Amino acid sequence: MRMKCPHCDHRFQVRDEAAGKRGKCPNPECRQIVEVPLFEEADFSEPKPKAKPAAKKSAAAPTRKPSAAPVAMPMKPPQYKAVKPVAVAPKKKKKSSKKSSSSGFPMTTVIVVSSILFVAVGGLLVYRSFKTTSELHAVAASTQAALQEPPANRSPSYTQDLVPFVKAYCSDCHANGSQEGDFAFDRYASLAALKNDREIWAKVLKLVRLGAMPPSDAKQPTEEERNRAIGWLDHQLYFVDCAAEQNPGRVTVRRLNRIEYNNTVNDLLGINFRPADDFPSDDVGHGFDNIGDVLTVPPLLMEKYLTAGESIARKVTPTGSPSYARRVNSSDKFKGDAKLVFDSSDGKVIVSTGQLTSEFNLPRAGQYKLRVTARQDRSGKEDAKMEVKFAGKSLKTVDVKKTNSLETFEFPLDMPGGKVEVAVLFLNDFYDKDAKKEQDRNLHVGSIEIEGPFGMSDDERKKLPLVRFGPVNGKSVSQAAQENLKDFLPKAFRRSVSQQELERYAGLVDMAVKHGETFDEGMGVAVQAVLISPHFLFRVEGGRRVEGQVEMLDDYALASRLSYFLWSSMPDDELFQLAKDNKLHEPEVLKQQTDRMLKDPRSNALVANFAGQWLGLRKLTTNEVDPDAKLFPDFNKDIRMDFWKETEQFFGSIVRSDASIYDLLDGKYTFLNERLAKFYGIGGVTGPEFRRVDLKDQPRAGVLTQGSILTLTSFPNRTSPVKRGEWVLSNILGDAPPDPPPLVPAIDSTAAANPNLTFRQQLELHRADPGCASCHKEMDAIGFGMQTFDAIGRFRTQDANQPIDATGTLPSGEAFNGTLDLIGILRKHKTKFGRCLTEKMMTYSIGRGVDWYDKCAIDKIMGELESNDRMSTLIQGIVHSAPFQSRKFRDAPINESQKSVAAKN
Repeated sequence: MRMKCPHCDHRFQVRDEAAGKRGKCPNPECRQIVEVPLFEEADFSEPKPKAKPAAKKSAAAPTRKPSAAPVAMPMKPPQYKAVKPVAVAPKKKKKSSKKSSSSGFPMTTVIVVSSILFVAVGGLLVYRSFKTTSELHAVAASTQAALQEPPANRSPSYTQDLVPFVKAYCSDCHANGSQEGDFAFDRYASLAALKNDREIWAKVLKLVRLGAMPPSDAKQPTEEERNRAIGWLDHQLYFVDCAAEQNPGRVTVRRLNRIEYNNTVNDLLGINFRPADDFPSDDVGHGFDNIGDVLTVPPLLMEKYLTAGESIARKVTPTGSPSYARRVNSSDKFKGDAKLVFDSSDGKVIVSTGQLTSEFNLPRAGQYKLRVTARQDRSGKEDAKMEVKFAGKSLKTVDVKKTNSLETFEFPLDMPGGKVEVAVLFLNDFYDKDAKKEQDRNLHVGSIEIEGPFGMSDDERKKLPLVRFGPVNGKSVSQAAQENLKDFLPKAFRRSVSQQELERYAGLVDMAVKHGETFDEGMGVAVQAVLISPHFLFRVEGGRRVEGQVEMLDDYALASRLSYFLWSSMPDDELFQLAKDNKLHEPEVLKQQTDRMLKDPRSNALVANFAGQWLGLRKLTTNEVDPDAKLFPDFNKDIRMDFWKETEQFFGSIVRSDASIYDLLDGKYTFLNERLAKFYGIGGVTGPEFRRVDLKDQPRAGVLTQGSILTLTSFPNRTSPVKRGEWVLSNILGDAPPDPPPLVPAIDSTAAANPNLTFRQQLELHRADPGCASCHKEMDAIGFGMQTFDAIGRFRTQDANQPIDATGTLPSGEAFNGTLDLIGILRKHKTKFGRCLTEKMMTYSIGRGVDWYDKCAIDKIMGELESNDRMSTLIQGIVHSAPFQSRKFRDAPINESQKSVAAKN
């Protein structure tokens, strides 16, 4: 949207989200405060003078007359946003042209199971909704109570240390009726109200600390006043008494994401299948796709679950479909006496007593069906007699009637595997030379077909444990099904199961058999039911209450947290056994298991899924990374994937060799193949295999000089010091900058207005705006330090025939010249990176964002890293932390119907 400044008539463009807000005119000769109109307004009108505030009223009973001028009084409590429970709105079902599945599973059973799933999932989501709603009511109530709290009872610290600062420097824009940025301080009448809105106040603290607030054209606090306000806010928002009972937080019940679903199915059933590749993409929260608050269950995903369950069931239970079928009806495939057997329109005709044969190569011994199609030319009173032999032994002799078309004769039989011969014999040739019609009796053979094997061999059945036992030797269907399910069900649900649960799923098999299905097909229905159960699809964690408000995870839930953290899959047999024995929570046992799992090849999932998202490697295959082919012809698909593999192998080597986590910052080695080494200008590497390469004499170190990161943080046509600096702040230093002010023009506008300036000079002019300088001072300096690498990660000393200026000075006063100098400074402040990495990995491991109450757990891990900075120290510290092993206790919700049931009992 374009607008005109009412003070200087300067026209400029603003972003849509700035509508209704205030900011400064970008004209350097004006810099007056202007209000951005709502979209329906054509232009700015002259700013109206503010009404004189009425006398202040008591906060204990705030009232406002409709026609009154704005008054200095507490506003209504803030509206809290909740994670909405997933609700499937009823829709008219579209008619589908697709035919129903021919898998053989009874649809009535599948529909019943599907209904159970929807009810169960709905119950989980109602539980989530109840929790969220009740918590929000509690927050709103406490905030309202705080607003009505008499001034004498308010925290002296709040009124003495913060309120004077707010009144002096913030109230013009954020109080007394003004709500720039939809934020006003009036609503926070006490420390309790402030703490109920920590996320917003954390942003306030960051802006004050950066010097972005108060804005440069407003009255500024002294350094002492600013530091006192920062110190007070930091203490109130983030101080945790680590000697007191800790709040370990609570993770929203979350479903398996696509990667976890595929891995779990394959590990559970011993197959190689990726059905979740067809699922909708997983939402991302806090940078990862395993965060409970964002993993919703849309209707399309429910349909995909049903389809995947059916496909998986067909792979692990016999469906009755044969694995071999061969039909011989070509005249050159039959063998016979040339004097007796001739070609015919049907296939072959045997004109006299004789035979024809055909050979088959069967895959294995088993139940087969042999089919022969034939007809006769009738003569005499008898029908033609046809004998069928298999492997030299007679199967049966049949009468072939005179028909206009071929008749099918079917012979069920047990056949050995390997090559076998089938013979068709014509036994009763007849010729009547005196007959006017039907003089000659002949046998026409159209085809010989073998189909099978039906059922399974004993060896094959042993490979499919879900059908290992059948209803034989006096066992009922339910008993046999329970034997097949008793080991499968606890692994699928990742917990112990009751006898009643086992009987319920076995009952599905019994019901399928009563509907005319085979036992094996009934087992397929039970497998489908398990795979669409919330106990499989969701990570429902059990717990055991301890003292206070802390609930420890039970050993099964702990096993799942550990396996999905390190393997992105279900626990293995060893973890299940330790959970069953209630030993996994023992510190030494847990340490041993963590070490064992890190050595397992499945720990590659930690590399691919954690590092791939933290470092942004997954974006390399998307349109977000699209260097201009004309400007960078050397960049291609192979280099793109080499970038990904280099960084992935680099991170993986640190995990596997248990190297220092700070190698990620300044490790003087990487992993290259010949193609990528040549791209980087590094010699001595031959062959397509990636191998460790020393960087001792190279201008590279750690991830910041790898092509993946450098390309991710560039534009298609040039480097971006801003993007690179922002990436380092967010992913290396853990201090992401706030969103830019709404009225600041884009760098492209600055460049267009000053085409003769270098890019560095254009950026310096851009951040001359005081609203930008506070953030860009550090962000741009870091980005310029990485300018020695171009937009696709190649080292350079010039850009457009101009020498690269990679010098800079950080707000701390530390100066550098080039990327290696910058990395050296970052290494000196390694604890910032260590804390950032710890918080990122903690978020990934527990499935929720790290919050203020996790400070003690993070501090403890950082203390351990001070004495031993190896990757195993970080991972073991997370696994043994309170947020990983426990959660905040919460009573289960009880609705009115539950109360009535409880009363009756």
